[in-house]
Amino acid sequence: MTSSDVYRHNHDNSSYDVVFTVSNYWDGPREGIANYEGQPHYYRCVFNENKDEWSDSFILKPVDPETLELALEDWQIWLRWEAAYREGRVALDSHPALPEDRQRQETIAAILSERIVIDPQTDMKAEAEFEAVPGDDRSYPHRNWRVRWFPTT
Repeated sequence: MTSSDVYRHNHDNSSYDVVFTVSNYWDGPREGIANYEGQPHYYRCVFNENKDEWSDSFILKPVDPETLELALEDWQIWLRWEAAYREGRVALDSHPALPEDRQRQETIAAILSERIVIDPQTDMKAEAEFEAVPGDDRSYPHRNWRVRWFPTT
């Protein structure tokens, strides 16, 4: 999917936004790129240290089309690795990229770490309701997700 596809993406229900990547998953999406009001945003779930568990709160930061393209490429690299790992073609210590993708993945990761810097004090906060796109009964990571955001203060 390219950034131009992002802006043309049709939703089955206008109250939901599309989830493009899930770079951290624990009982549901915890980090990645998703639309918020039709525009791509990096999302990261807030971990509640007092309860020692994930909260329902997320921090959202807008991302530009080039950053989205890089995140989508990184996601494809990881999906290739994950498929090879499940098929027993690579060991866990090769995570998160196949040998042929390693250099590109490291380059992308470095760029993304510079571009996606959140500030919990100033970036938007919201609660989220993630659900699998209806009819998609695949398991993570191949499941397509959608999200409904509920801004908080």
